[in-house]
Amino acid sequence: MRVPPPPSPEYVWVEGYQYPQGSHYRWHDGYWTRPPYMGAYWVAPYYRGGRYYAGRWEGDRGHVGHDHHWDRDKERDEHRDHHKDRDHDRR
Repeated sequence: MRVPPPPSPEYVWVEGYQYPQGSHYRWHDGYWTRPPYMGAYWVAPYYRGGRYYAGRWEGDRGHVGHDHHWDRDKERDEHRDHHKDRDHDRR
């Protein structure tokens, strides 16, 4: 699969992966997304010791769990910018 160009420089590519849903697995296509905060990096889902660990964002501001509904929210980046501005105003 060819990775399409990013929508803008602050986006990162998340590779496709399978995740459990009920008694089966569902494929999540790769996609461009913006990290939840500057400096966050994606940790892909993985298995260890027979246990599934969901993908998540990590970085110096802590872990942010992955929410598949969030990926589909067309307004999430708008909300993210609003929170970023609000956080910046607190400094």
